Amino acid sequence: MIEFNVLWFGVLVANFLILILVLNTLLFKPVIGLVKERRRMRSELLEEAEALAQKKETALLRLKDEMAGVKEKAIDIYTTIRQEGLVTQHELIKKSHEEAVTKLNNALSEISLEVDKAAASIKGDIEKYSNEIAAKLTHGYVKNN
Repeated sequence: MIEFNVLWFGVLVANFLILILVLNTLLFKPVIGLVKERRRMRSELLEEAEALAQKKETALLRLKDEMAGVKEKAIDIYTTIRQEGLVTQHELIKKSHEEAVTKLNNALSEISLEVDKAAASIKGDIEKYSNEIAAKLTHGYVKNN
């Protein structure tokens, strides 16, 4: 049946121990080393990623602050330019109004002079026509009587 041979048992145990030593040296230690190296690299990459994420957040906050400052500056510049434009507009309107008033006054003066000339001319004509009418009326009355 089954026999137990010490010699072959010793050979099997020795063979098993040699196999474990060979596998440990050639397979287990390099694989364990690779796993440890991978874990180390992974942790380094995670730390680097976290540092970059923090750096990104800091840069975004700084950018937002700069954008807010630039926006305020743009609003100030816009307000200043708008105020200058309104002042210029009011000055131009005032100047145009003054010119219009001056032209209107000059036109009224010219019209007044023309009215006076026309009135003087008509007065002379009225006297002439009234004398003619009176002469014709009185002459016609005198002839009929």
